[in-house]
Amino acid sequence: MVTTDSAANGRVAADLLTGLFTAVLQFRSASPADAVVDALDQGAYIGSGDGTVEGNEVRGTVSWSLYAGDCLYPLIRAGQSVTEDLHLCTLNPGGFIDTHDGARVRFDGRGYGLRSPERYLVSATLTFRTQDASYDWLTKMLAVMHGEFDEKAGRAVWNVLVPKAALP
Repeated sequence: MVTTDSAANGRVAADLLTGLFTAVLQFRSASPADAVVDALDQGAYIGSGDGTVEGNEVRGTVSWSLYAGDCLYPLIRAGQSVTEDLHLCTLNPGGFIDTHDGARVRFDGRGYGLRSPERYLVSATLTFRTQDASYDWLTKMLAVMHGEFDEKAGRAVWNVLVPKAALP
């Protein structure tokens, strides 16, 4: 059901989507030698790190790499000054979730980061791949990620949502 009423659209989204997991990601390295996944065709290598994933259906640890286009973060990390205007960049994260029960799930994303003087919003569509039959249901859906990135701490929090009907 598509409507132009924003309140109705919010209700439709709440009726259709549910939280899959929250990921807390910590930047660890800008060295390409530490890349977890290779996606050079998806932009410049920004860095890699690790973190945690917590949800009812998926929980464990995560290792990730980020490729981006027109991203200010390498300049910020190097201590260079950047404009305080709104800035939009492309984000292409990828990596692995190692679940609490021993499965490994690959994820890839395509999205955007919107930086303002107040905060850095991130949003992407995520896909999943796995050889583990107990998580095969993940490979049949698209997930929506929305979160924030703290550029001073090098830490991101992602809220990942999926269609309610897709959960096992």
